[in-house]
Amino acid sequence: MKHSIQKITLAAVCALALSVPASAETGYSDVPEGAWYADAAVYCRDRGLMSGTAENRFSPDQPMTRAMLAAVLYRLDGSPAQTGASPFPDVETGSWCGPAVTWASRKGILNGYASGLFGPNDPITREQLAAAFWRFAGSPAAQAPDFADESAVSAYASAAVDWARSIGLMSGRADGRFAPQDGAARAHVAKVLANYAAAPRSASQVSAMDIMCQPCGIAAMDDGSLLVTDGYNKIIWRVTDRRSILYAGADSVEDVYGQPVGGYHDSTRPESLFKDPWAIAPFLGGWAVSDAENGVVRFLRPENDKKAGRTDVTDLGIRFDYPTGLAADSDGNLYVSETLAGRVRKITPKGDMTTLASGLSEPMGLCWADGNLYVAESGGNRILRIDKSRRVNVVAGNGDTGRADGPVSQASFSSPKGVAVDSDGTVYVADTDNSTVRRIRDGEVTTILSRNPRDTAALFPAAPTGLLIQGNTLYVSDTFARKLLALPLR
Repeated sequence: MKHSIQKITLAAVCALALSVPASAETGYSDVPEGAWYADAAVYCRDRGLMSGTAENRFSPDQPMTRAMLAAVLYRLDGSPAQTGASPFPDVETGSWCGPAVTWASRKGILNGYASGLFGPNDPITREQLAAAFWRFAGSPAAQAPDFADESAVSAYASAAVDWARSIGLMSGRADGRFAPQDGAARAHVAKVLANYAAAPRSASQVSAMDIMCQPCGIAAMDDGSLLVTDGYNKIIWRVTDRRSILYAGADSVEDVYGQPVGGYHDSTRPESLFKDPWAIAPFLGGWAVSDAENGVVRFLRPENDKKAGRTDVTDLGIRFDYPTGLAADSDGNLYVSETLAGRVRKITPKGDMTTLASGLSEPMGLCWADGNLYVAESGGNRILRIDKSRRVNVVAGNGDTGRADGPVSQASFSSPKGVAVDSDGTVYVADTDNSTVRRIRDGEVTTILSRNPRDTAALFPAAPTGLLIQGNTLYVSDTFARKLLALPLR
């Protein structure tokens, strides 16, 4: 009977849509101009996050289901490709929500029930909505005044509800209650999405790495784990599920201050020695690591190689003058910032090397994107782009040391050491000496992450260096605060 009622209701809605003209302002016949959710509905439609339920209809009062919410957040994350079968028997792999539910489950954003089912058609509650967005944002910490019915909020959603209120994502009822078990309609979810886009971003810790360390370079493995270079312990970590596991490098002797000295020794991954591992990038099926103080680029062979586990210096026939930034393109070429020589080198898979650009001032972080190589010119306080013709163009920065946002030609940086480029062309910069992360978009430079000087307990960002974009998340290594941070971008 329930399904029959739903079918009749949907038929009635479709028939009504043919007779009610759409609003000229919103484009929806059931979204009046000036409605509290009107701008949010248009925002979600224009960005492909929520479409209408029928021609010219948004159905603002329709309950939001778990499958619908998974699909919305999946789109917000850029709809990354999913492989393998659906983890839930009640969600078909090839269904409209299959990839979204698989993604949401793997990310821990929406989990299944104890029965093993997902319940795709179950309506979500307000506390579930808050919890899903909180997890999507990286589970950031927050403090907020309690709602009148705070005790009614489930334990799993308590921190999420506090966070949602603190950033203006979700407000309570007029009587001061949050009403955690009430349902959430499509209009409410659209409003939450619009609020999320306008909310201030905060970084959360991916790995506390609560030992003395100095994370710098970051690279992503196929399974979603991260490889992070550590300049203090002279090793490479593998970070997965918020845990740091040794991937390459051995303990070395300590100096008179008890700090690891490191060295230069090619051996198996657990027995190899590094002096100053700076950046890491995919190369020849394995990983290239710039060992700055040793003046070489090390090569970690693929794990399925016949000599699996070996760490070798790339046989280039020369040494580098303090190599730092690394980047790889889609053809398997490797790019190296030779910082003290002021140039960027290109290494082909066959081992041939050419100079891509010279005469630069301490180039460091590199990022390959859309046929161009982006360079954080640390000594020149600029962000550069080297195009296919090897022309060097200034992306942003007037060359002076400073911290000014604004038009790209007037903005200033202070020793930027990292750069990353999103799929839409937005450039992110680790502005190291300014202790900030900056964004370059639409001809403007904006600071998107900085330490609150009034919060004495906030230790990061202090010296952001390495950057990596994965999906909707910008990972930031902070060499001074000893943290690997996750900054949601959407």
